[in-house]
Amino acid sequence: MEATKLLTQDHRKVQKILKDLKETTARSSAKRRELLQTLKQELQIHEKVEEKLFYPKMKQGEKELILEAYEEHHLVDKLLAELEKTDIKDEHWKAKITVLEENLVHHIKEEEKEIFPKAHKKLGEKALNQMGEEIQSMKEKEMAD
Repeated sequence: MEATKLLTQDHRKVQKILKDLKETTARSSAKRRELLQTLKQELQIHEKVEEKLFYPKMKQGEKELILEAYEEHHLVDKLLAELEKTDIKDEHWKAKITVLEENLVHHIKEEEKEIFPKAHKKLGEKALNQMGEEIQSMKEKEMAD
């Protein structure tokens, strides 16, 4: 499957997990912990494939957009770390999830509306299909570890 399609699938999966997380209550702490761990795992793998396979090929010519994307990943990682340290029943927990979601929605929108169309023009279908295979292989390896 083509690289941007795989990355978009990841985006939808993350958005669904976030939606599920936001619908939980402080009483469903086990569910919150489980969803948060799933979200963290999905985001870590997604960031890794983007940063190792996709962004380096896009950096030339789109340096500012790609550097911003790296920084957005860094911010998401910091927010996730804060969430893990925050008591699931703490009233700030849900606010932190909302801030995380807002950051991710911005990042996803920027990738899908700006970076992915530029990738199609710059790299072409053949290269994106090859990258898709590399992404799939890397994701499978990461899930097995």
